[in-house]
Amino acid sequence: MGTANYSVFIQARPDDVWRVYVDPSRIPDWQTGSPVIEDISGAGDRAGTTYVSRRGPGAARTTVLEASPPRRLVTRTQAYLGLQLDVSSELVPEGEGTRLELHVQTAWPRGRALLGKLIELVVLSPSEARKELARLKMLVEQDVKH
Repeated sequence: MGTANYSVFIQARPDDVWRVYVDPSRIPDWQTGSPVIEDISGAGDRAGTTYVSRRGPGAARTTVLEASPPRRLVTRTQAYLGLQLDVSSELVPEGEGTRLELHVQTAWPRGRALLGKLIELVVLSPSEARKELARLKMLVEQDVKH
């Protein structure tokens, strides 16, 4: 099991960040890898919401486990080769904006841990996470200005 923590400050109220961050239809606007979102069931801001994200030949199913608007979101993604990705997101008011803090845990099925670590280095790298959070920040801040 791997763990990682990421954080970004966004010059917007938690409600504004939440609105973009939890909307599955907005994921292609800020996540890397050109994801295509399909089979959305739910609004994204409620426990039980599910959606499928396709990147190339692979698909991942995400389920919202916990949603406390506009402060906390917990998701579980079942992805390629048995990867399970749990993300706990906290939106913390900070000055005139919001700090989005992510805690990510990855788990691979028995026997695939070494392969999983190699995939994590390539696909789930800190540089990709930073790119995605920078894109999310820009997207939310532009939305707020309009």
